[in-house]
Amino acid sequence: HQDAKDLFHSKGVRIYGIEITDDAEPIMRYDPDTGTMKFPFDRRWEGAAFVFGNEGQGLSEKQREICDAFVFVPQTRGGGGSASLNVACAASVVLQAYCMWAGYPDAERKG
Repeated sequence: HQDAKDLFHSKGVRIYGIEITDDAEPIMRYDPDTGTMKFPFDRRWEGAAFVFGNEGQGLSEKQREICDAFVFVPQTRGGGGSASLNVACAASVVLQAYCMWAGYPDAERKG
């Protein structure tokens, strides 16, 4: 795992763990005072890698050790329920948020 972290860092890539931890930041946050979205990403890095855990157990200890920061997908639920999302759903939200923050262009729409 440390070899992977070293490789990513040598290429300017920050590693984000997708996990609800005490120090995790929401993947996006709307600021009603300014009308803007805020993201937890860091422009000092050239790229990002995301580590997604098991839907039931989350990230393993070894996976958590290589992460530079942790982010989570905020959820609104009335009446309780689980804070867990299907990994594919979580990945879609996280990757879309990163693409918006990074300024990647939208794909051309046809049809």
